[in-house]
Amino acid sequence: MPPHDRPREKLHRVGLGALGDNELLAIVLGAGAAGRSALDLANELLARFHGVRGLTRVSTTDLGAVVGIGPVRAAQVLASVELGRRSLLPDESERVACATPRELAAYLMPRFSARAHVTLLEPESS
Repeated sequence: MPPHDRPREKLHRVGLGALGDNELLAIVLGAGAAGRSALDLANELLARFHGVRGLTRVSTTDLGAVVGIGPVRAAQVLASVELGRRSLLPDESERVACATPRELAAYLMPRFSARAHVTLLEPESS
């Protein structure tokens, strides 16, 4: 890849908004692994976990299953996702009043929508 098209250089040249999810994730990863660029790793993560939204539901173990992603890189990815999630939350000093279910949902979604979902099973009939 030509040096001016690499994610970090592209960010400086054209700005954050011009970068794709894979390029932003490659910047978070910082470098590639044996025979693979950071962009290759980013592409694999996004494909395996179904995009950026999928990364909100992965664990360190899930990320570590990808060749080239060890504990440090997994922590970097999870920390960046968490920072993004926190940016959607209202300031803790603000007291929020919810008058409708829609307002309550808008308040709770950034906090809980990325959590793993539990399916409750109906008890078997005897």
